[in-house]
Amino acid sequence: MSIQIGRFSFRGPFTNLDEIKDRPGIFIVHKGEQKIDPYFICETPLLKSSIEKELKANKLELGSQKNCFISVYNTFCVLTLDRKEMVEEIETLLL
Repeated sequence: MSIQIGRFSFRGPFTNLDEIKDRPGIFIVHKGEQKIDPYFICETPLLKSSIEKELKANKLELGSQKNCFISVYNTFCVLTLDRKEMVEEIETLLL
């Protein structure tokens, strides 16, 4: 399944980190499977590792029972600065 936010097509929502690989990208931690109500949006060179770290730091758990989901947008050939600009664009679309 995918979630369209402007020109970005995010994969997800995921409730299991085993489905996510450690690749560069942008991730959204959000409530709701259909309508995204974001907790936060981050860019990272390592999606899975960063998501695990953020979930622990914010004491969040994935799954329908916990009402927390992850959606990811892979950015294979994009620089960190470009990912940061993408996050800003996505935030303006969601907020």
